[in-house]
Amino acid sequence: MRLVLGVDAGGTSSRAALFTVAGEPVGRGCAGGANPGALGREPAAAHLTAAVRGALLDVASSQVEAVVVGVAGNPEACAALASRVFGEVLPGVPVVSVGDIVTAFAGGTAEASGSVLISGTGAIAARIIGHRAVAVGDGFGWQLGDEGSAFWLGRAAARATIRALADGGGGAPMGHGAVLAGVGGSGVVAGGAVRSAAGGGGTAAGGGAGLGGELVALVVRRLLPEGLGEDPVARLAAAVYARPPLALAELAPLVSRAATAGDPVALEIVHEAAVRLVATLRSVHGSGPVVLAGSVLTSEGPVRQAVIELLSSGVAPATGGAGAAGGPGAADGARAADGAGAADGAGAADGAKAASAAGRHAAEAAQPIAVAGDAAGAAAWLAARMVLPAERAKALHAAFTTPA
Repeated sequence: MRLVLGVDAGGTSSRAALFTVAGEPVGRGCAGGANPGALGREPAAAHLTAAVRGALLDVASSQVEAVVVGVAGNPEACAALASRVFGEVLPGVPVVSVGDIVTAFAGGTAEASGSVLISGTGAIAARIIGHRAVAVGDGFGWQLGDEGSAFWLGRAAARATIRALADGGGGAPMGHGAVLAGVGGSGVVAGGAVRSAAGGGGTAAGGGAGLGGELVALVVRRLLPEGLGEDPVARLAAAVYARPPLALAELAPLVSRAATAGDPVALEIVHEAAVRLVATLRSVHGSGPVVLAGSVLTSEGPVRQAVIELLSSGVAPATGGAGAAGGPGAADGARAADGAGAADGAGAADGAKAASAAGRHAAEAAQPIAVAGDAAGAAAWLAARMVLPAERAKALHAAFTTPA
């Protein structure tokens, strides 16, 4: 039996997938993250080894013809990690280490070139040529970038919530009880403070129509399950700062849930996230298919829908200011663009620029947009390309990448 092995080794988990060269699944393994830079060489090696051994089971190493490992982290460190692990587990088998950006792209298309936009805990985009990343946008980490990521969404939700608690939801100081009024009994006023109310969890009519709204209620229930107490602002801040910063990414699904319910603040956060993600993609995209990857974009929900609509419309969104939650930056940017260039005799030049941009975005809208499938399977497909004729491998793409 001719076999190929693919591995998707990220910062939080490592998944290995063993396939026949015909695309038939044989075994899978899973373990902790294997980013050597974030976790250290020894833990990363141990996790990668465990995932690979779980997929191989009792398979003889002589049956495995090729291995591709997609690893998050520094390329040199990742290549050294792969060489060390597979030198012990599968000695003599050809092993290629690529970035997890490349396997994410391969998870959505059988083409060798195009672009990938990833929004998971972090966010990054890359132009891919011949299954190599040749240009990268964002990916700067939670302190400096990752705009539109799950962390970015979660932080925006937390910021919107604490400001609603502080302002009473209306911009002027109010009793904290007003914030959660009308969201299904999430809180009650008692002596000027908010206390937890039993049986809370419903949504106000009209999708979070209370002063706080659905998003505020969801965040409060997640971060302060025992109630707001006498000083809800201080308690919420303490709950956020007591956890690792990246834990804010756990709030991203709440943004999607509230946006689906029609909450205006959540809808604004979703829109701004999509604008920023599309701007990151356009900073690197040339031609070819666009693959959406990462948990935020592979999950059905309002963020993915907004990104696809922006890409499909062919209209260049204006990026907003630095404000994240509920900020009107995108709309303000669009209005400024509409008003600019009419004075000082610049109209002709601006018109040419606009025509060029319109043509570029119209062409971009014509590019196919795909959602990435199984990244470990995509790595196995890349391994199969090493041992199969090109057209045969291309025809088998879906067999490898369709989620198990």
